[in-house]
Amino acid sequence: TQGSARLNDPARAGIDTVRRWDIMRNHTATHVLHAALRSILGEHVHQAGSLVAPERLRFDFTHTQPLSKAELHEIEELANDIVLANFDVNTRWTTYKRAVDEGAMALFGEKYGDEVRVVSFGEVSDWRDSTVSMELCGGTHVDATAEIGSFRVTSQGSVAAGVRRIEVVTGRVAESLIEERFDTLASLADLLNAQPEQLANAVTQLQEQNRTLQRELAQIKQQAARDESQALLDKTMQVEGVAVLAAHVQASDADTMRQMTDWFRDKLGSGVVVLGANINDKPLLIAAVTDDLIKRGLHAGNIVRDAAKIIGGGGGGRPNMAQAGGRDVNKLDEALESVQEWVSVNLK
Repeated sequence: TQGSARLNDPARAGIDTVRRWDIMRNHTATHVLHAALRSILGEHVHQAGSLVAPERLRFDFTHTQPLSKAELHEIEELANDIVLANFDVNTRWTTYKRAVDEGAMALFGEKYGDEVRVVSFGEVSDWRDSTVSMELCGGTHVDATAEIGSFRVTSQGSVAAGVRRIEVVTGRVAESLIEERFDTLASLADLLNAQPEQLANAVTQLQEQNRTLQRELAQIKQQAARDESQALLDKTMQVEGVAVLAAHVQASDADTMRQMTDWFRDKLGSGVVVLGANINDKPLLIAAVTDDLIKRGLHAGNIVRDAAKIIGGGGGGRPNMAQAGGRDVNKLDEALESVQEWVSVNLK
């Protein structure tokens, strides 16, 4: 704003007509939605709150279950049928008692005066009995339901126990939404080299191809893991008659390393397994000792405790399984090389 106003200056009041029309569309659409909900879900549905804004409407209503896709489709379809029927939107003033006696719906908890305004559309005699709308309302509305334009449900959710929420766009906003979705479909159709009506089949085929490739990749990875594991097993050394496998492996986390350690221990039957890996730029050691060698003085916790000193760390654990970490990943191979000497010194 600019300038200044003085007492007795002439002034002219005005409204933003475009904004007002958007609000009127959404307000009448709220009544349409209420009628459609009661028709599809049942007469237990009552308004529990609403928001009418220029760009959308939000409607809270009493209902205990989430709406299925089929129910949402029916509600949206019926609402658009009401819009296309182009019912006159009638308003009149009458007494509260007479309005309620005639079947007008009032908001629960709302206080009304003796005289009330009734907004109605859809005569029982010329359409469907269950879609007539008659509500007490003092707001602005369109003159006929067709002026609402397109009616599109954008979301549903829960507000509280026994209260659901639906959001809707109408008119220009709905048309923009439809255009945006058509553009998205066209873009997807181009990407998949298919007609829009063939998109579902194209995506299904793509998903099946992806599942097939995932299975093949898993098989390749399993074979590669078996090959790598066998190559590591071939590096097993004999230290005074004891099988010792100390190896630097590629692993993403400690759980994977533990699984690998268990697998190598089982393959050896009798022996010592110590694996080392770089996990997030930190060295990690995991050791396993079979029960027969524990009786001969070998202890997994002591193995990793001493090896971890080389990588600037520490750790320990049970005689049969232990792990340790450190700070210097560059000395991981040196720590692994120390295992053979440790076994030789401590074996009884």
